[in-house]
Amino acid sequence: MVHKILDYFQSNKVLNQKIGFELPLDHKDAKSRKIQVVVTISQKYDRTKHANLDGFEKVVLPESPNLILYLQGGPGFGCSVPTSYTGITKVLLDEGYQIVWMDQRGTGGSTPIDYKTLSESLSTKSSVDDQLETILNFRADSIVKDAELIRRELIGDDVKWSSLGQSYGGFCSFTYLSLYPDSLKHVFVTGGVPPIGFDVDAVYTQTYKRTKERNAHYYSKYSQDVARVVEICQYLKSNETILPDGGRLSVERFQQLGLNFGGFGGTDEVHKIVTSFWQDLQTFKYPTVYTLTLVQNAMSFDTNVIYALFQEAIYCSGKTKSNWSADRLRYAPGNEKFQLNDKEIYFTGEMVFKSMYEDYAQLRQFKTLAYALHEKDSWSTLYDVNKLQKITWKDVPIVATTYYADQYVDFELTRNVKQQYLPSCNLRQYITNDLFHNGLRIDPEKVLGSMFKLLDNDFD
Repeated sequence: MVHKILDYFQSNKVLNQKIGFELPLDHKDAKSRKIQVVVTISQKYDRTKHANLDGFEKVVLPESPNLILYLQGGPGFGCSVPTSYTGITKVLLDEGYQIVWMDQRGTGGSTPIDYKTLSESLSTKSSVDDQLETILNFRADSIVKDAELIRRELIGDDVKWSSLGQSYGGFCSFTYLSLYPDSLKHVFVTGGVPPIGFDVDAVYTQTYKRTKERNAHYYSKYSQDVARVVEICQYLKSNETILPDGGRLSVERFQQLGLNFGGFGGTDEVHKIVTSFWQDLQTFKYPTVYTLTLVQNAMSFDTNVIYALFQEAIYCSGKTKSNWSADRLRYAPGNEKFQLNDKEIYFTGEMVFKSMYEDYAQLRQFKTLAYALHEKDSWSTLYDVNKLQKITWKDVPIVATTYYADQYVDFELTRNVKQQYLPSCNLRQYITNDLFHNGLRIDPEKVLGSMFKLLDNDFD
């Protein structure tokens, strides 16, 4: 396998080495065109060992490496390179790990997907069928196969590594367990036990329930926003509103700010935007560029298009079809408050709607492809339940943090997966109601420390 050292630097007790690997676009085709997948390896800086090394010559690792692969949430987001000895980095380094931050294919430095790269550099033709065939190589099974090749290149066939999967990264972790369980030493998952055995509609039925709860909390905290949100939405219905990047601020796009409810401080951020917008209407009768920029920057679908394209596809495994589940269920009985009315309007959550492919400037180019993805009825299989059920604690310990109030990965579905579909799977859980979906970032000492305790304690 061809790899290249892209960067090497020390910052605040952390030594970082960024490496690019040349990997096949299609793992089923040995002659497939190549893409680049980038990882950053972070380890404690040791002056006696590292001061005179030239980290551009070869990969720098301890004599007996203890690697942990970090699988980012999303899908569609790369990893930030740590420049300080704090947070997740500090906790994992203090635990004796060297961290492999992986930009999953299509994200960050790993041949990122935008319309130009997909249509000109990755697809052999400009047709939607070719784009569809290409984009299907960016699912969890391909991500895991990338990781497995990188593991072998870094530490050899016979040496295991651990994994830490946040959110969608947890989904990838279970795909990894399904494909290569013998490559994993320990598996940690935060807010990311996949809804194995449940179809897309079951997932979004629960997502709407959790989003209703978060709206109720929001309006109980900021009761003044009930009338203000109605006023803003009525304005957007009657006035074509263009964002600074050329996107359109429709009622549905404004409601999508509720995606932020799932993280710590998210309701406060939405309130700031609502207040700014409402004040603009009171003062000028229209929103200012400042306010429109706040709305635009609150969402990342334009810059992380895989997040939009695969939002429902990550729940598709085998013979199934998403058929715009979130869009359809928006109009299900009991969801009336998610529709425009003059009393109380709910924000939506981590959902993708057809209107987004008109409202977001970059997504407009992907509209035909998005429809093809939502109509596709046959997918690669992401989970091997029979194999997962046979994995014991002695084989690969699996420890998860599960957030009781998680808006994105439903607690009830997680419990049902453990009880019904993985009855023999060793899955020890730290369950908390103190943190939300981004708890790993907000309080890594508590989250990781609790999982390490579960790993170390003998319950037999």
